[in-house]
Amino acid sequence: MPDNTIPQVPQPDDAVVGKEAGAQMLATACAARDAFYATLGTVDADVLAPLVNPAFMGGPRWPSLRQAWRVIRRPGSIVIASDGLSDPFEDDDDVFVPRGHLLEVCIEAPLSAFDGDSVQVSWFFDVIYQVSQNVADHGSIDLLLQRHGSVSMLLDVQDAPKGLEDENEQVGVLLAQGAATLAPTFDTPYGEVMLLTITVLQPAELAYISEAEDKAQARRDLAAALLTSPTGHLSVARRPAVIPR
Repeated sequence: MPDNTIPQVPQPDDAVVGKEAGAQMLATACAARDAFYATLGTVDADVLAPLVNPAFMGGPRWPSLRQAWRVIRRPGSIVIASDGLSDPFEDDDDVFVPRGHLLEVCIEAPLSAFDGDSVQVSWFFDVIYQVSQNVADHGSIDLLLQRHGSVSMLLDVQDAPKGLEDENEQVGVLLAQGAATLAPTFDTPYGEVMLLTITVLQPAELAYISEAEDKAQARRDLAAALLTSPTGHLSVARRPAVIPR
Protein backbone atom coordinates (compact mmCIF):
# COMPACT_ATOMS: atom_id res chain seq x y z
CA MET A 1 0.00 0.00 0.00
CA PRO A 2 1.46 3.45 -0.87
CA ASP A 3 2.55 5.47 2.15
CA ASN A 4 0.06 8.25 1.44
CA THR A 5 -2.95 5.94 1.11
CA ILE A 6 -5.45 6.24 3.96
CA PRO A 7 -7.09 2.89 4.78
CA GLN A 8 -10.85 2.69 4.88
CA VAL A 9 -12.36 2.53 8.36
CA PRO A 10 -15.27 0.10 8.78
CA GLN A 11 -18.63 1.48 9.92
CA PRO A 12 -18.94 0.96 13.71
CA ASP A 13 -21.73 -1.23 14.99
CA ASP A 14 -22.76 1.26 17.70
CA ALA A 15 -24.51 3.67 15.33
CA VAL A 16 -28.07 4.71 16.19
CA VAL A 17 -30.98 5.66 13.96
CA GLY A 18 -33.45 8.50 14.48
CA LYS A 19 -33.35 12.10 15.66
CA GLU A 20 -34.22 11.30 19.27
CA ALA A 21 -31.56 8.62 19.64
CA GLY A 22 -29.07 10.89 17.85
CA ALA A 23 -29.82 13.80 20.18
CA GLN A 24 -29.22 11.55 23.19
CA MET A 25 -25.93 10.32 21.72
CA LEU A 26 -24.83 13.92 21.09
CA ALA A 27 -25.75 15.00 24.62
CA THR A 28 -23.81 12.09 26.10
CA ALA A 29 -20.75 12.82 23.97
CA CYS A 30 -20.85 16.53 24.87
CA ALA A 31 -21.17 15.74 28.59
CA ALA A 32 -18.09 13.50 28.48
CA ARG A 33 -16.07 16.15 26.64
CA ASP A 34 -17.24 18.90 29.01
CA ALA A 35 -16.25 16.78 32.01
CA PHE A 36 -12.76 16.28 30.58
CA TYR A 37 -12.27 19.96 29.76
CA ALA A 38 -13.27 20.80 33.34
CA THR A 39 -10.28 18.76 34.58
CA LEU A 40 -7.92 21.06 32.64
CA GLY A 41 -8.99 24.30 34.30
CA THR A 42 -11.89 26.70 34.67
CA VAL A 43 -14.05 26.55 31.55
CA ASP A 44 -15.79 29.75 30.42
CA ALA A 45 -19.57 29.36 30.43
CA ASP A 46 -19.89 30.87 26.95
CA VAL A 47 -18.60 29.04 23.89
CA LEU A 48 -16.88 30.74 20.97
CA ALA A 49 -18.83 30.18 17.78
CA PRO A 50 -19.25 31.98 14.43
CA LEU A 51 -22.42 33.98 13.94
CA VAL A 52 -22.99 32.15 10.65
CA ASN A 53 -21.89 28.53 10.38
CA PRO A 54 -19.02 28.40 7.82
CA ALA A 55 -20.46 25.12 6.48
CA PHE A 56 -23.36 27.14 5.05
CA MET A 57 -20.87 29.23 3.06
CA GLY A 58 -18.87 26.43 1.48
CA GLY A 59 -16.64 25.63 4.43
CA PRO A 60 -16.06 22.13 5.84
CA ARG A 61 -18.91 20.51 7.71
CA TRP A 62 -18.27 19.34 11.25
CA PRO A 63 -19.76 15.98 12.32
CA SER A 64 -22.97 17.36 13.90
CA LEU A 65 -22.75 20.62 11.89
CA ARG A 66 -22.19 22.55 15.15
CA GLN A 67 -18.85 24.44 15.31
CA ALA A 68 -17.58 25.83 18.61
CA TRP A 69 -14.52 26.34 20.80
CA ARG A 70 -14.09 26.44 24.58
CA VAL A 71 -11.85 28.74 26.60
CA ILE A 72 -10.19 27.04 29.56
CA ARG A 73 -8.40 29.26 32.06
CA ARG A 74 -5.44 27.87 33.99
CA PRO A 75 -3.01 29.53 36.41
CA GLY A 76 -0.82 31.62 34.11
CA SER A 77 -2.19 30.33 30.79
CA ILE A 78 -5.26 29.94 28.60
CA VAL A 79 -6.25 26.87 26.59
CA ILE A 80 -8.53 27.20 23.57
CA ALA A 81 -10.03 23.85 22.57
CA SER A 82 -12.29 22.79 19.72
CA ASP A 83 -15.73 21.67 20.81
CA GLY A 84 -17.46 19.52 18.22
CA LEU A 85 -14.94 17.66 16.07
CA SER A 86 -15.67 14.53 18.12
CA ASP A 87 -19.46 15.00 17.98
CA PRO A 88 -21.37 12.04 16.50
CA PHE A 89 -21.64 12.06 12.71
CA GLU A 90 -25.15 12.53 11.32
CA ASP A 91 -25.94 11.51 7.75
CA ASP A 92 -28.92 12.35 5.56
CA ASP A 93 -30.76 9.22 6.67
CA ASP A 94 -30.64 10.24 10.36
CA VAL A 95 -27.98 7.65 11.16
CA PHE A 96 -25.69 8.82 13.96
CA VAL A 97 -22.18 7.42 14.41
CA PRO A 98 -20.34 8.24 17.68
CA ARG A 99 -17.00 10.06 18.13
CA GLY A 100 -16.96 11.98 14.85
CA HIS A 101 -13.38 12.63 13.76
CA LEU A 102 -12.12 10.82 16.89
CA LEU A 103 -10.24 13.90 18.07
CA GLU A 104 -10.30 17.48 19.31
CA VAL A 105 -7.53 20.06 19.00
CA CYS A 106 -6.27 22.65 21.47
CA ILE A 107 -3.70 25.42 21.80
CA GLU A 108 -2.27 26.78 25.05
CA ALA A 109 -0.55 30.14 25.48
CA PRO A 110 0.70 32.14 28.45
CA LEU A 111 -1.84 34.51 29.92
CA SER A 112 0.54 37.40 29.26
CA ALA A 113 0.42 36.69 25.51
CA PHE A 114 -3.18 37.90 25.33
CA ASP A 115 -2.29 41.25 26.91
CA GLY A 116 -5.81 41.59 28.30
CA ASP A 117 -7.44 41.28 24.87
CA SER A 118 -10.43 39.07 24.14
CA VAL A 119 -9.46 35.50 23.29
CA GLN A 120 -11.67 35.51 20.20
CA VAL A 121 -9.81 38.42 18.57
CA SER A 122 -6.35 36.98 19.28
CA TRP A 123 -4.13 35.46 16.62
CA PHE A 124 -4.10 32.30 18.76
CA PHE A 125 -7.80 31.86 18.07
CA ASP A 126 -7.20 32.31 14.34
CA VAL A 127 -4.63 29.49 14.54
CA ILE A 128 -6.95 26.99 16.23
CA TYR A 129 -9.87 28.07 14.07
CA GLN A 130 -7.90 27.28 10.90
CA VAL A 131 -6.49 24.02 12.27
CA SER A 132 -9.97 22.90 13.31
CA GLN A 133 -11.35 23.60 9.85
CA ASN A 134 -8.44 21.74 8.23
CA VAL A 135 -9.07 18.74 10.47
CA ALA A 136 -12.77 18.73 9.59
CA ASP A 137 -11.99 19.09 5.89
CA HIS A 138 -9.33 16.36 5.82
CA GLY A 139 -11.34 13.86 7.87
CA SER A 140 -8.50 11.42 8.63
CA ILE A 141 -5.94 13.35 10.66
CA ASP A 142 -6.26 10.70 13.39
CA LEU A 143 -4.90 8.08 10.99
CA LEU A 144 -1.98 10.30 10.03
CA LEU A 145 -1.17 10.80 13.71
CA GLN A 146 -1.29 7.06 14.35
CA ARG A 147 1.05 6.45 11.42
CA HIS A 148 3.50 9.34 11.74
CA GLY A 149 3.23 10.50 15.35
CA SER A 150 2.70 14.17 14.48
CA VAL A 151 1.41 16.44 11.71
CA SER A 152 2.54 19.90 10.59
CA MET A 153 0.54 22.57 8.76
CA LEU A 154 1.11 25.96 7.15
CA LEU A 155 -1.43 28.68 7.90
CA ASP A 156 -2.15 32.21 6.71
CA VAL A 157 -2.59 33.75 10.15
CA GLN A 158 -4.20 37.15 10.51
CA ASP A 159 -2.13 39.63 12.52
CA ALA A 160 0.67 37.13 13.09
CA PRO A 161 3.39 38.53 15.35
CA LYS A 162 6.43 39.96 13.63
CA GLY A 163 9.13 37.35 13.00
CA LEU A 164 6.80 34.36 13.19
CA GLU A 165 6.00 34.06 9.47
CA ASP A 166 8.26 32.30 6.97
CA GLU A 167 9.41 33.77 3.65
CA ASN A 168 5.94 33.04 2.21
CA GLU A 169 4.24 34.95 5.05
CA GLN A 170 2.85 31.75 6.54
CA VAL A 171 2.99 30.35 10.06
CA GLY A 172 3.90 26.73 10.74
CA VAL A 173 2.24 24.64 13.44
CA LEU A 174 2.90 21.17 14.82
CA LEU A 175 0.10 18.88 16.00
CA ALA A 176 1.03 16.11 18.41
CA GLN A 177 -0.46 14.10 21.25
CA GLY A 178 0.60 14.46 24.81
CA ALA A 179 2.12 17.26 26.86
CA ALA A 180 3.28 17.63 30.43
CA THR A 181 -0.10 18.99 31.55
CA LEU A 182 -2.44 17.90 28.75
CA ALA A 183 -3.63 14.32 28.45
CA PRO A 184 -3.25 12.70 25.01
CA THR A 185 -6.78 11.25 25.09
CA PHE A 186 -10.04 11.38 26.98
CA ASP A 187 -12.73 8.79 27.48
CA THR A 188 -16.36 8.86 26.36
CA PRO A 189 -19.02 6.19 26.70
CA TYR A 190 -18.40 5.50 23.00
CA GLY A 191 -14.64 5.08 23.25
CA GLU A 192 -11.45 7.09 23.38
CA VAL A 193 -10.99 10.50 21.73
CA MET A 194 -7.56 11.95 20.89
CA LEU A 195 -6.56 15.42 22.08
CA LEU A 196 -4.07 17.04 19.70
CA THR A 197 -1.98 19.91 20.99
CA ILE A 198 -1.04 22.68 18.56
CA THR A 199 2.37 24.29 18.99
CA VAL A 200 3.18 27.32 16.84
CA LEU A 201 6.62 26.90 15.26
CA GLN A 202 9.44 29.33 14.80
CA PRO A 203 10.49 29.76 11.13
CA ALA A 204 13.77 27.89 11.78
CA GLU A 205 11.82 24.91 13.17
CA LEU A 206 9.57 24.90 10.13
CA ALA A 207 12.65 24.99 7.90
CA TYR A 208 14.12 22.06 9.87
CA ILE A 209 11.09 19.96 8.86
CA SER A 210 11.01 21.22 5.27
CA GLU A 211 14.69 20.49 4.67
CA ALA A 212 14.69 17.03 6.29
CA GLU A 213 14.91 13.96 4.08
CA ASP A 214 12.63 12.05 6.47
CA LYS A 215 10.04 14.69 7.35
CA ALA A 216 7.97 12.38 9.56
CA GLN A 217 11.02 11.63 11.71
CA ALA A 218 11.93 15.32 11.76
CA ARG A 219 8.48 16.16 13.09
CA ARG A 220 8.76 13.46 15.76
CA ASP A 221 12.19 14.70 16.80
CA LEU A 222 10.99 18.29 16.92
CA ALA A 223 7.92 17.35 18.98
CA ALA A 224 10.14 15.55 21.50
CA ALA A 225 12.59 18.46 21.66
CA LEU A 226 9.79 20.97 22.20
CA LEU A 227 8.38 19.02 25.12
CA THR A 228 11.72 19.22 26.96
CA SER A 229 12.29 22.90 26.09
CA PRO A 230 11.63 25.72 28.59
CA THR A 231 8.27 26.59 26.99
CA GLY A 232 7.24 23.01 26.23
CA HIS A 233 4.06 22.72 24.17
CA LEU A 234 3.02 26.33 24.80
CA SER A 235 2.56 28.54 21.76
CA VAL A 236 4.81 31.57 22.25
CA ALA A 237 5.45 34.16 19.57
CA ARG A 238 8.97 35.04 20.62
CA ARG A 239 11.22 32.24 21.85
CA PRO A 240 14.48 30.61 20.76
CA ALA A 241 14.03 28.00 18.06
CA VAL A 242 14.41 24.40 19.21
CA ILE A 243 16.44 22.41 16.66
CA PRO A 244 16.95 18.70 17.45
CA ARG A 245 20.56 17.51 17.33
